[in-house]
Amino acid sequence: MHRTIASTAAAVALATVLTACGGSDLSVGDGGDVESTQGPDAAADAGAVPSAEQTPDVAPSSSEPFGAKVGDTLSLEGAAGLGGSGRVQSDTTLNAYEDDAEPAMPIFGAGPGQRLVAAEFTILSTGDTVYDDPGNIGAQVVDADGNAYAAKPGDPTAGTSLPINIYLPPGEEATGWMIFDVPEDAEITSVTYQMDPLLQPDDKQNRGTWTLLD
Repeated sequence: MHRTIASTAAAVALATVLTACGGSDLSVGDGGDVESTQGPDAAADAGAVPSAEQTPDVAPSSSEPFGAKVGDTLSLEGAAGLGGSGRVQSDTTLNAYEDDAEPAMPIFGAGPGQRLVAAEFTILSTGDTVYDDPGNIGAQVVDADGNAYAAKPGDPTAGTSLPINIYLPPGEEATGWMIFDVPEDAEITSVTYQMDPLLQPDDKQNRGTWTLLD
């Protein structure tokens, strides 16, 4: 109960802040294992996020999240929360990415000088306790300069968004889109997702990264 109340309150409090914020510098680090859905050669061919001053710890690898591409599944870990116990884990897949998305309603559109991008995820709870999280704050897109842009509430025309509060008992999954405002001329090079970012902030070991580079 404490975890659900905390997650929901955090989602409401932070949604406005994250929507209003621009990009922030992000260091993309190591994380969980890649489960490739693109065949045996996909991991070897996967690119890495380009190095920049904001991302000095990035290095290419076929077995770490920044080597994943669209369609790949990453095993991530969360946190049990206040008074909780057990393992909070997920297999998270980036199903699709739209670099010039359309909002389902005008209110979800990007502001002046910005454009809307969107990413579709499938999150399967693989731990032994509930994954309960304000999920939209765990997703970001990163540009070629290392600036990160947080997700905001809303639906693209491509489909329905993930719920603002994700509640997944073991074995259950959710699929949906997240949308992001980015500068109009930004080159988005990767998409990231971190479980329970409020409980384990800046946890590079459990931040999954999918490169958008060929």
